[in-house]
Amino acid sequence: MYTIIIFTICLGILIFVHEFGHFIMARLKGIRVLKFSLGFGPKIIGKKVGDTEYVISALPLGGYVKMAGENLEEATMAPDEFPSKSVGDRASVVLAGPVMNIIIAFLLMPLVFLIGIKMPAFLEKSPVVAWIEEGSPAQVAGILVGDRIIKIDGKPMSNWEDVTTVISTRPELGIKLEVERGDSVQEAVLKSNDKGSKPGSGYAGMLPDMPAVIGKVSKGYPAERAGFRAGDRIVEVDNNTVVNWYQVSSYIRSNAGKELTLTVKRDEQKVTAKVTPVKDETAGHGIIGIMNQQETIVRKFGLIDSVKHGISKALELTLLTVDVLKRLVSLNISIETLGGPIMIAKLTGEAAQSGFTDLIAFLAFLSLQLGVLNLLPIPVLDGGWVVFLIIEKIKGSPLNRKTMEVAQTVGFALLIMLIIIVSYNDILRVFK
Repeated sequence: MYTIIIFTICLGILIFVHEFGHFIMARLKGIRVLKFSLGFGPKIIGKKVGDTEYVISALPLGGYVKMAGENLEEATMAPDEFPSKSVGDRASVVLAGPVMNIIIAFLLMPLVFLIGIKMPAFLEKSPVVAWIEEGSPAQVAGILVGDRIIKIDGKPMSNWEDVTTVISTRPELGIKLEVERGDSVQEAVLKSNDKGSKPGSGYAGMLPDMPAVIGKVSKGYPAERAGFRAGDRIVEVDNNTVVNWYQVSSYIRSNAGKELTLTVKRDEQKVTAKVTPVKDETAGHGIIGIMNQQETIVRKFGLIDSVKHGISKALELTLLTVDVLKRLVSLNISIETLGGPIMIAKLTGEAAQSGFTDLIAFLAFLSLQLGVLNLLPIPVLDGGWVVFLIIEKIKGSPLNRKTMEVAQTVGFALLIMLIIIVSYNDILRVFK
């Protein structure tokens, strides 16, 4: 019940922001707004102020703004009706909803850093390399385990936060490292390498020390079925001694479908079990459903740094969302990886239980996704309306009403089909 309440409140906020964007832009463009509803279905409560009736409806999973003349059959082409306005004015009203969601996301993310964000404790530790990933730029450059990074492009590095900040902002790499190795200082250049790279983020493949302790076991995955628990320290994989988490992670990732033998230390006992990694269709590698136990610290930032970090994170999430959409369209990832309302509600509840900061961050992420998805050129979405308006601008007259109705019917059918598929995925996850 707690999850449902939090989810409903959060969704209501995001919908209000979206519809308020349409509403305020319509008013600015001199369009008469007949109704501003939060939710669909039967009216629960409403109040008319001027020309506009403000309504809260029974179904919170949606909302709408009804403008004068929006229904062409009722339009009289009065100056304050939607169809009477220029293509540019109408497009600005349509775009205002998703743009408002994106703006809110960029405003909320700095707030997360200002309030205080949980960060891995290793970021404050000396940048000593504890693991090198196979085929990574760091391995190619000759970086070794035990090297301490002292400079990048001549700039001193005091901790892992300094290192990750520089590397994450250099997706093309080509950066010069100075590392302390024993009693000598060695130089190396990290050249570009697409292996493991993320959109808009640099990748080097050199990692800090991370104890091989399980922090979380996901339900329904091989690790849970094999009996592993949070707090278990992994000491052997296929009879090979484990020295850190990345050694385990790398081995599991590259052995999807192959039975592995893991030995863990639990209290004073050693427990051995066999587990077979399943392939993660999104990432393309093996997983068994475990997360590492990571020591965290709460870091608060000043106003200027909060804005810088927040905008940077929002941009990163935007690029990630666009990248996932591109991969879906090009069929590079399966639609089975998508989550629907049930999954979103579950994650919202988990974020709320994790803390206020995590809930704000998740709310920003959802708002960003709502904005980006609504810009897609699909009829019934805001992006589809913009396509209609662009065509009208090019041909000099509105599209045939029958053509628009057919396009919207097809778009609506596709949207319903997508909702059914992602909801089915959610149900399968629940039963698993």
